[in-house]
Amino acid sequence: MSGSVVTIDFHNTLIECDPWFELEIRTLVSSVLDWAVANDGADVRQIDRKLVDSEYRKLRLAIHAHGHELTAERAAAAVLDRVGLSLDHDVIATAIHELMHSTLQFARPVPGAGQFLREIHSAGARLAVVSSAVYHPFLEWALEAFSMRDRLEIVVTSASCGFYKSRPEIYWAALVALGGPANGATHVGDSLRFDVGGAAVAGLKTTWYKRACTSEDRVSEFAPDLVVTNLEFASGRVLDLLAKGNPANIAVDPK
Repeated sequence: MSGSVVTIDFHNTLIECDPWFELEIRTLVSSVLDWAVANDGADVRQIDRKLVDSEYRKLRLAIHAHGHELTAERAAAAVLDRVGLSLDHDVIATAIHELMHSTLQFARPVPGAGQFLREIHSAGARLAVVSSAVYHPFLEWALEAFSMRDRLEIVVTSASCGFYKSRPEIYWAALVALGGPANGATHVGDSLRFDVGGAAVAGLKTTWYKRACTSEDRVSEFAPDLVVTNLEFASGRVLDLLAKGNPANIAVDPK
């Protein structure tokens, strides 16, 4: 397996943390405003929090479509500008740091994720996280907290590379850093649209972690090369996928 690369999604593939995810996708800017009132004496109580959340959501959906990412700090500043408000950059940065860090207590490893990383690493494949995330430090904190970071050579986020997982560049950034070709790599993740669809466009083989609670269906547009339903039993099949080529639609059931 020397030279083979496995990239893997973060949220709901390695780590679960719904409060962090809610900040990421919906409530970041309104939470920054609340923090600024409580901790910096900002006079922003009159700002409609629902409007701010709506504007942030519009920004996130636009980024999904065009794929050019903003960091959490830049996104918050952009939304505040849209509603005619500005906060000092240091206030925004400090608020986001504290808000994101406060959710770390709710983070939990996905069952089997640690074992999956250990087995892939032991087989000699190179590992990287590839994740759409506006605040890179949170991933480093969580992966370190659950003793996963040492197995990974690099963590690439949309915030750190500037591209969302709707674009191939985020996957290419990981491959360039590791010095591995796309056809010698597979990406593992729980989203058909962004993990399977995005990685396939980048030229990687694709492994869909089909969670029991998923609302996504397997459709031909995003057909993965491998389907796993339990990470505890997945490493051997993922390594087989890398070693034997690109068989379509292999299901992995926990046995």
